[in-house]
Amino acid sequence: MKTRIVTAILIILVCIFPVASGGIPLEILALLILAGSLYEWLSTQTEFRKWPLFVPVSLLVLTIASRFIPQSYQFAYWILCLVYLWGLPIFLESYTIGNAFVAISFFVIFSLIYQCIGLLQENHLYLITIVFATYGSDTGAWFFGRRYGRHKMNPRISPKKSWEGFVGGIISGFIIGWIPTFFFLDQVSLVLVFLLCLLCPVVAEFGDLCFSAIKRFYHIKDFSKLLPGHGGILDRVDSLLMNVLLFGVLTSTFLM
Repeated sequence: MKTRIVTAILIILVCIFPVASGGIPLEILALLILAGSLYEWLSTQTEFRKWPLFVPVSLLVLTIASRFIPQSYQFAYWILCLVYLWGLPIFLESYTIGNAFVAISFFVIFSLIYQCIGLLQENHLYLITIVFATYGSDTGAWFFGRRYGRHKMNPRISPKKSWEGFVGGIISGFIIGWIPTFFFLDQVSLVLVFLLCLLCPVVAEFGDLCFSAIKRFYHIKDFSKLLPGHGGILDRVDSLLMNVLLFGVLTSTFLM
């Protein structure tokens, strides 16, 4: 428990300035998370360490570049990237067609996440709301689940999650998400903030289950051991990443 607490404090200290300030610090943090997520995502493949270095490096570059390709070339760019990742097994014995689909899934999911981060850069204050609503939900779900949990949500995927914790997480996430938001209400859309506080706790639980399903499939407890007491980067940001995608959906609906 002591190790977990110390690691949590270090994570907060590293992330608080980029999240609060936005701009280049947030971009650097996003790139570090993206690179770490790539390693953990691909590490689920037993053949990963046999791949030539250019495979993960090119996948990371393609994912980052996807955000900066002009809109008129996006369609062609995505097709070329998919064909490249799909066709590599023809030339590499250590890179199977199963590996190709894992790489493609990373490219699709994280390219969208990285593009949504670009939207957050336009007004990073929304990210503060998202972070508080997401981790407020996680904390509330843990507390209420531990205290009142009786009915399991999905023991096949996550044996410890309960419906009581789920409801408690929604309530706590909604309330905690508003706490920092009151300080910058005049700089954001009230409708969008309300929807984020309302939906982020729900989507956070869904995101947690989605990433848990991956770990169950590959029979791993954590994505890595990079963060002592917490597992890997993806173990910490799974819910947050899903809420970043939620922001992309909401902002394109209510701000464009």
